[in-house]
Amino acid sequence: MTSTLFYLWFSLLFLFSFAVVIDMEGLPDTGLDTTDWVAGQTPPLDDMWSLNDMQIAAKNVITARYYASYRTAALDEVTYQANLNIWKNVRLNGYSFRDVSDIDLSTSILGYNFSSPFFIAPAANAGHANASAELSLATAAGKAGILYVPSISATKSLEQIANVALEDQVMFHQEYIWSNRTQLIDELKRIEAAGYKAIVLTVDNTGIDGIRTRSLRYTGATSEAGHSATFDLASLSEIRNLTSLPIVPKGIKTAADALTCLELGFPAIYVSNHGGRTLDGAPTSVEILLDIRRNAPEVFERMEVYADGGVRRGNHVITLLALGARAVGLGRSPIFANIWGEVGVSRMIEMLQTELETTMQLMGESKVANINSSYVNTKLVESIYFGN
Repeated sequence: MTSTLFYLWFSLLFLFSFAVVIDMEGLPDTGLDTTDWVAGQTPPLDDMWSLNDMQIAAKNVITARYYASYRTAALDEVTYQANLNIWKNVRLNGYSFRDVSDIDLSTSILGYNFSSPFFIAPAANAGHANASAELSLATAAGKAGILYVPSISATKSLEQIANVALEDQVMFHQEYIWSNRTQLIDELKRIEAAGYKAIVLTVDNTGIDGIRTRSLRYTGATSEAGHSATFDLASLSEIRNLTSLPIVPKGIKTAADALTCLELGFPAIYVSNHGGRTLDGAPTSVEILLDIRRNAPEVFERMEVYADGGVRRGNHVITLLALGARAVGLGRSPIFANIWGEVGVSRMIEMLQTELETTMQLMGESKVANINSSYVNTKLVESIYFGN
């Protein structure tokens, strides 16, 4: 008896000594069980049932330094947390007595057709999650028929990414406003020559990056980002003469800037707070879209609007679409899904598509194109943000 009890005690001690315990970082509890995971090893993809699950899996696999580089945000990460939590203050309206037997997720972005209204947004250095880096993001997006926008700070070259594109696959490409004008001109030419169809121009971190304490613990002091600190409206207009591709300013955070872009004739804007990585305390995309709706509603009538920030569920996509976004970006989640390579990114896309379809059916809407403000109640957000 004594030996049996000792054996059971020893077995339990051994089991719990090697069980993986991961800080879930306040993410929603989905019932994910990590006790049979092995630290540093990729968990079974079959364990993944949400995009948040994939973040925890990535945290188990990616080295602490590089996980921090993906996960980090500026200062106290107020905006990062707000991005994840804003959805709690939004209510969705569900309508009955409607035929939702044929769900249509398709949309167009700058005239190009895509299967779903969400896309893989720019995120730097995908190679820290998987050796395939941006290549598996590109192929997964192509096979799913969604847009991919690689970062200019990618692990792979923009030409390498373009070369794995499927026939007729459409990709845009992100660019920064470099203080080195020669570099900027060269990259714009390369992007155009490689076959990308639009430039997503990041405008919200001119001069310097945000102070990202979580990653600074591994990298030390902040370094010069190489971004121009003299970028103004004249510079913005000038850049348009350096390429024949349409330019989409990314990082719009106010109705005033949205209206400026409209008046300058840009075809679209990209509402974003850079995942909370630049200005901590910046509003969420939900709040920015509400600001534009209140103070510059003509923006939605005369140009396309895209948005990102804390999107982890299908109902998050629907909320941003209902507030006027035409397409919704995901930045960190595809990077986390990429620990499995293309199959993981494809799984992420499929999960989000399924959630989107299910939520639309439960709301009584069969077409993404028909989603409008009647499907959301944002009064609580508005009362907090606008103070009325």
